[in-house]
Amino acid sequence: MFYELKATVILKQAGHHLEVPERIGAWIGKASLHDPVLKQTHYETAYKHYVYGSPYPREQDGVYKQGRAYVIVIRSSIEQTLRRISAALQVLREDTYIELLAVSGVYSKQLAHITELTTVTPAIVTVDNKPWVSGGDIELLLKQIHSNAEKKRNSLYPDEPVRLDYYFAEGIQVLNMKPIAYCYKGRKLLGNKLRLLIREDALSQQLAHVVLGSGISEKNSILGAGFCLAKGLE
Repeated sequence: MFYELKATVILKQAGHHLEVPERIGAWIGKASLHDPVLKQTHYETAYKHYVYGSPYPREQDGVYKQGRAYVIVIRSSIEQTLRRISAALQVLREDTYIELLAVSGVYSKQLAHITELTTVTPAIVTVDNKPWVSGGDIELLLKQIHSNAEKKRNSLYPDEPVRLDYYFAEGIQVLNMKPIAYCYKGRKLLGNKLRLLIREDALSQQLAHVVLGSGISEKNSILGAGFCLAKGLE
């Protein structure tokens, strides 16, 4: 199970679609400082367990427009975290780049069976402090993604840790020819759009749900990286 809300916003400045994710992360992070629990976790290195998608509707030229309304989907594996984020955003309302118009309720989601996960935003995967890029070792890519998902799952359920001897995805496909560069703190972080084929067993399905709520791999809460959609049975 994972949780989801939708925030309707106006962008106060235009921005390229690879610049806006950092602005959204900064807005949510700044709002989180208004909540004592979120404020504490904001400065910790532990998993934040939330991720957000790109604003929609998308712009054909790749540039989000000043003064136009968009919807941002925010997800979490933890219901209370998402409820706190919702309340915090309604306290802050706006910053330099974003103004909140409305926020939906928090909805729980559970898919009976997930067959595929496809990233909407590029997933950031690092190996030995270097980004994995197209043409690299696919087996290593899958290993890193699985390891990250397993660690997130175990942080959510510390009393019931698991370590699988197989990957929760039985196959993976890189959907872009060249890596996609996020803008972050004046530099570029490379990511890739991915399609994962999910195994049928219960633990693999649980890891898939964790990935839907917390994001694939790295930089989920600061860039919205690894936000994905699922195919399967409702």
